[in-house]
Amino acid sequence: MKDTQKELFQKLLDESFRKKAALEPGAKVNAIVTSAKSDYVFIKVQEAGLSGIISADEFTEAPKQGQTIEAYFLQESSGDQYFTTCLNGDTITKDMISVAHTAEIPVLGHIIGENDAGVEVKLGESTGFCPFSQLDPELKKQGNGVGKRVRFLVSEVGNKGKIIVSQKKIADKEREAKISVLKGELKPGMFVTCRVKSVHPFGLIVEADGLTALVPTSEATFRKNPDLSKEFHPGQVLRAKVLKLDWEEDKHSFTVKDFLKDPWAQNVPFKEGDVVSGTVESVKPFGVFIKLNENFSGLVPNRETGLQNRIPAAQHFKLGDQVSAFVTEVNLSKRQISLSLVKAKEVQERLDYSGYLSEETSSTGSFGAILAKSLNKGQKKG
Repeated sequence: MKDTQKELFQKLLDESFRKKAALEPGAKVNAIVTSAKSDYVFIKVQEAGLSGIISADEFTEAPKQGQTIEAYFLQESSGDQYFTTCLNGDTITKDMISVAHTAEIPVLGHIIGENDAGVEVKLGESTGFCPFSQLDPELKKQGNGVGKRVRFLVSEVGNKGKIIVSQKKIADKEREAKISVLKGELKPGMFVTCRVKSVHPFGLIVEADGLTALVPTSEATFRKNPDLSKEFHPGQVLRAKVLKLDWEEDKHSFTVKDFLKDPWAQNVPFKEGDVVSGTVESVKPFGVFIKLNENFSGLVPNRETGLQNRIPAAQHFKLGDQVSAFVTEVNLSKRQISLSLVKAKEVQERLDYSGYLSEETSSTGSFGAILAKSLNKGQKKG
């Protein structure tokens, strides 16, 4: 029985040594963080049955205890097992650049200049080159990143020491890793922080942790016929709610309206009977839209424009024209305001005819209030 236990122990010991011996420079492992100090992060590599250390300089934020990270074996020195998440500084030797090429270990390079074809990258004591085609589009928008330290993958190591690197490959890998996590965590109805990538008439293209989504115009603002370029700009950070996730088609949609004030949910500053001033916002086959203020617009149906049936509204009304209109209906449920130019003209004519319209009359006011005020003035004169 004891011999059997000894044999089992020896077998496990031999297996452990074989696993340790299999860790050649560049070997990729999944490690668990056991502790993080100011100089080193200590890890446990379970599949290899050993502990190791990673320079704390590699992390912008100290990883948490128990966190799983992806690392690469570097070397054993004085009994310590050294790992890395990204070669940088003195660890970027010519030999390690070759290892990084074979094992696809990220290297931290310093972009020191550019030419017509790409950018020059300082890698330890060596210099590499990254073609423009291998720069991530986001970095290109920042002026190709000259002066910045960026993570690269080594694409090619030539016989004469020529080193070609790619920043796009590693950006794509990082994006894929984030997407993989999001697939398991993100659900419709959740809230996310996103950044505006571009602004279009149909909506906003935004990005959240590597996920690109559309915020349709109808979900970007409460305004009708808005110019989104006046409200949003690339780089702007927004809070959004997930509406739809389609991983197969890679089509996702968000809304930002939950974080905007809905003017219709507050006190609408117009009511039936008001005479209002506004500007022509657009002319449609069915009528004319009048912009009343920054949040509200109203529709004047063709029959209420005062034009003859055969005269197209587009021939008479131009964008930006100032008009006075009579509010015939405010429909809160449909979020619609109906206007009439015919009735506004009738009000004006009646008041002018009676001689009661004063210069103090507001451009926005109830017809009943205007008429009562005018009658009071008439009685005082009498």
